[in-house]
This record gives sequence, C-alpha cells and structure tokens, in this order.
Amino acid sequence: MHNLRTNKLFWILQTVGWALYYISYVLIFYFGKMKWGDKQETFDLKNFLLFSLTYILAFLFTLILRYIYRYFYNKIEKLIWLPVIILLASFSISALMHFIDLYVSHYFWGEKGAMVLKARLSFRYFIMGNYNHLVVFTGWSALYFGIKYAFDWQQEKGRSRDAEMMAQKAQMAMLRYQLNPHFLFNSLNSIRALVDENQDHAKEMITELSEFLRYSLLHKDTTFVTLSNELEAVKHYFSIEKKRFEEKLEISYNIADNTKNLQILSFLLHPLIENAVKYGMKTSTMPLKISVGAQKTGVGLMLEICNSGKWIERNGDENHSGGTGTGLKNVEKRLENAYEDNYRFETIVSEHNICIRIEIKEAYLHG
Repeated sequence: MHNLRTNKLFWILQTVGWALYYISYVLIFYFGKMKWGDKQETFDLKNFLLFSLTYILAFLFTLILRYIYRYFYNKIEKLIWLPVIILLASFSISALMHFIDLYVSHYFWGEKGAMVLKARLSFRYFIMGNYNHLVVFTGWSALYFGIKYAFDWQQEKGRSRDAEMMAQKAQMAMLRYQLNPHFLFNSLNSIRALVDENQDHAKEMITELSEFLRYSLLHKDTTFVTLSNELEAVKHYFSIEKKRFEEKLEISYNIADNTKNLQILSFLLHPLIENAVKYGMKTSTMPLKISVGAQKTGVGLMLEICNSGKWIERNGDENHSGGTGTGLKNVEKRLENAYEDNYRFETIVSEHNICIRIEIKEAYLHG
C-alpha cells in the first residue's frame, strides 16, 4: 500500500511538473523571438517539434534517474554520499542528453545542422550546453529526494505513533489484568471469612462477585467505560464488603449527574476502593466511613475516594501491611499511559481522613 501511494504520487508530480515547465517555456519562446546569428526568426513548427522532443527526452531521462536513485536509496548509509550521487548521476545524464539532443537536432536542421553540429562538438560548447541540462537534472534530483524523504518521514512518523499507541494499549491491558486478580484475591478472602459466620450472606456475596466478574468479562477489551458503568461494578464490590463488615462499614456517594456519561479508564476506581477498605479497617475507628465522589470542575472531571483512618507509610517491605503493592502504583501508571501530563493524581492526608483525588482535563475526557 505504501509503494502504491508513493508510485502514484511520483507520476502525478512528474507529469504535472514537466507539463507546467514545458508549457511555460513554449509560451515564452512562442510569443518572443529566437536569435539566430544576426537575424531573428519566429518559433516555427520545426523548431516547435524539436523543442517538444527535447522535453520528452528530458522527461524520459528523469525516469532513468529515478531508477538509479531507487537502487542507491537503501544502500546509502551516510547522508554525505547523497549529493555526490546526485551530481554524478545528473552530470552523466546531462552529458548523454547533450549529445543525443545535438544529433537529433542535426536531422532537423539538414545541411545547416551538419555545420552547426561540428561547431557545437567543441569542449567549450559542451560545457556551456551541458551546464543547462545539469541545472535542470540536479534541480529535479533535489526535488525528488526532498519529496521522497518528506513522504517517508511522514510515513515513519505515522508508524511510530501507531506503534506507541499499541504499546501503551498493551501496557494498560497488562496493568488492568493485574488489578483483577488483586480484587478477586481480596473478595475470596472476604467470602472465606464469612462462610462460617453467615452462609446466606456468603451466598449473596458470591452472587455479587459473579456480577462483578460478568462486568469484567463484558469490558475485557474495553479501555474506557462510562462512569455509571464503573460505579455499578464498584457497588457490587461494596455489597460484598458490606455483607462481611455489616455495621462496621458505611458508604456514601456524591456523584454529579453531569459526570455519569463521561468515560474513564475501566477498573480505575477499584484499587483505590480496595485500599480504602483494606487499610481503613486497620487504622480507622469504627465504623469505617468511605465516600465516593465525582464532579465537574473548571479543569475537568474530579474523582475522589475518601476513607476515615490514617495513612500507612510504606518502608519498602510490601508484606508489612499484607498488601500486594500493585494498587496505587498501577493507577498512576495507567493514568500516565492514557493521559500523559493531562491529569493530576494526589493523596490528601489529614489526621483522621485520607482522600485519593484524580483530576482529568476536560479536553481528554472520552465522553
């Protein structure tokens, strides 16, 4: 496909460029005068045909140059060799063009052409006549490589951008899949703890977990989901934990209506909520209070997960708090991959409360 596009582009530029160049010179010489010695002659049919044949030859010789350049294009390792190749190829083609043009002109001019041909075979005339052809072919060569390098650069930039997007998508998928086992691990632990306490609640928890897994399967290939869909999965998780902790856990929502249809990264809130429950239960006075908020601000969308309790500083040992250490780290990585510098992720810690706040700029919201 790339070769077809470049080939089509070449023929369009080659045909249009030479046609315009030819027409401009025909108009100049047709409406002007040509000097032959001491007298002036108009541009007659014979000279017009000779003039046309010269441009046809030039058109064909540039096709030869194209095949020469295509042969050397992928073999050039240092850019310094490019002007050398252009000058050598252009000079060779110019010299060939010069002699062919002279001998063809000889048959147009007849007896007079024989004398002119003899005079113009001199070294001086060769340098003067070849100079004109050399300028034309060198200019054509510079345009050829300039356009080719520009087109190839654009194609390479597009391939690089596609490769980067694919890499980011693959990395986001990998990070998201790390979250699902984390959530499943914690949920199964919660169910196991409840089996001996209340079997009916344990069954309900299994149902809620099944609903969450269904959501996970439905969106397994989806990078972004609406906030309302994400909150539905969040509520399944909270339902599981609420059945386990009962009156020890209080949950509140503050979700603005104008945010529900905005799209965010799928499974973005789960690790934050898991941390709020897990570490809040260890540091908060009972009941543990967790709030989930979403509002539009002057910047964009603000998501906030708050819980009562204290902040637990990590000392490099992931096992000291019983966690896997993938939660907040994955959130930050996924935000960076998806939004680059167009988001804000911060932790707000007070004496009895912890909030994780995410703010995404308006222009980068997918909805």
